[in-house]
Amino acid sequence: MSLNQKYTWHDFLRENPEHKEKGTKRTSNEGKKAFESAFKAHCKKFLEDQQKRYDTHGVKATERAKVLSAKVTELRKAKKFAKAKIAQKKAGRGDAAVAQIAKEKAGAQAKRKSL
Repeated sequence: MSLNQKYTWHDFLRENPEHKEKGTKRTSNEGKKAFESAFKAHCKKFLEDQQKRYDTHGVKATERAKVLSAKVTELRKAKKFAKAKIAQKKAGRGDAAVAQIAKEKAGAQAKRKSL
């Protein structure tokens, strides 16, 4: 779901009851300006929370990837090559997850800066 759908005029009026009491219309100049500023504030808060989630997920994924790569080296030293091959695939998926999280984190940071 996009950010436009996560913050609507109804949400804006719930947070700002003075506009509801005044009877501000969504299409009026005053309503547009007020909604846009509130929307930008909501987006920034959402993106900051998203950044924190990416940080925690990135740390966890990195730890899992380190554990899996250590397991691969252990299996190779023990000359259990079939199990090492399976573990290597899991480690590769872990590395891919870390890279994906880093990419999403960079995208969220770019969006936050553009606002």
